[in-house]
Amino acid sequence: MSAAIKSLYGTQRTLIVDHSFGGGYYCILKEEKKISVDVLDQIYNKMYQLQLEARKIKIRAAKPEDWRHLLAPRVRTSRPPVLMLANHISASYEFTNLDLSAIPHYELRPYDRGFLLRIGENGDELNEYTDSPKLFGMMKEHERWGRILKVSSIYDLNKQIMEKGFKQLIWVAEGLHEKRIAALADDISSQKGTRVIFVAGPSSSGKTTFTKRLAIHLAVNGIQSKYLSMDNYFLDRDKITPQADGTLDFENVNCIDLDTLKRELMQLVNGQSVFKRSYNFVDGKQEILKDKMSLKRNEVLIFEGIHGLNPRIHEGMIAKSYYRVYISALTQLNIDNTHPVSTSDGRLIRRIVRDHQYRGYSADDTINRWNSVRHGELRNIFPFQEHADMMFNSALIYEFAILKRYALPLLKAASKNTIRDRLITLMSLFHTIPDRHVPGTSILREFIGNSYFKY
Repeated sequence: MSAAIKSLYGTQRTLIVDHSFGGGYYCILKEEKKISVDVLDQIYNKMYQLQLEARKIKIRAAKPEDWRHLLAPRVRTSRPPVLMLANHISASYEFTNLDLSAIPHYELRPYDRGFLLRIGENGDELNEYTDSPKLFGMMKEHERWGRILKVSSIYDLNKQIMEKGFKQLIWVAEGLHEKRIAALADDISSQKGTRVIFVAGPSSSGKTTFTKRLAIHLAVNGIQSKYLSMDNYFLDRDKITPQADGTLDFENVNCIDLDTLKRELMQLVNGQSVFKRSYNFVDGKQEILKDKMSLKRNEVLIFEGIHGLNPRIHEGMIAKSYYRVYISALTQLNIDNTHPVSTSDGRLIRRIVRDHQYRGYSADDTINRWNSVRHGELRNIFPFQEHADMMFNSALIYEFAILKRYALPLLKAASKNTIRDRLITLMSLFHTIPDRHVPGTSILREFIGNSYFKY
């Protein structure tokens, strides 16, 4: 697409691939206030023409000047090769299939002031398009934050680090998080009758720290809260139907004891007490504890779990009695104009660091589980994200500069594969920030340790 736009417009148009969205990427032409269908047709036709004429992307070895625009640290290992198509040259940051006949199905679709490049998966036809206006709104808000912080690319971040301006960057980034959580608490407080706050989101979004910070802001508003985890309501392992390969999919909603969960939620909402629960993951058994819990009139229940937005969970509850929050780490940081940092890769890096810190897992262990985690998210979380009453983006613009010192050694020790190599390339682009500058209440502390909160 970059080559097609350059061939059509030369230097008169600047393509920016902004972020992943809508089964592909949201893009803009910087000089255009609104993209017309005719312009998209021209770009699409030129892409198709290049695909037929060139057949293959050419490569050459990377030179130091190919990476200078990022202000990246010097590395001793070789960088991925530079890609060349027609008169367009681009650095690459991961394995690229050079065979243009193997390009998946794609379409260009007008959206907002730009357009979507939608891409089919695994050679399949494109899925039917489903809009996610709330999610897009959250992404646009984070872009505004980037403008406040004066950071939208790795170059901008590295420049601030090299000029020792990262302390102010951290303070403002954390302040924006604090302001957003306070606004959420204010909105919840204004909803009369709210008894349960469902907090849901994909893996490594920082849900646990978010719930603790939300509880503080609710307390500022005079609302006390209690916490309950959906993990306590897994069915006994022998009651869960295995998948075709014999493994158990704990991210499927059918692994939850829905009848008990819904009954006890209703009891709590109605002022009744229920026995506290736990789940023994070693034995695969529910455990009913001796202590009970209940909600007083001025208290709310913060209920955290990946299925919190699934209508089956709050089926039968009065709509005004619950409030739904979706949280995810949707980084708006770009490598350069045409290479956004993958939001999924950002969460995977968080998870690699956390799994090693708290669970003793290697990077290999986490990477090998990631496909299963992603499939679970696609089935059980993302279809319901637009049901949220409010969304929170837990990404921090500076976090890769902190996570690098933890993640890079773990990745270098891992088995060589395309995911590991891509993450090493990404991490190598950042200068580092000492982690002593990360506040103790930061969501980032959930992954690197030394949080003020207990987990």
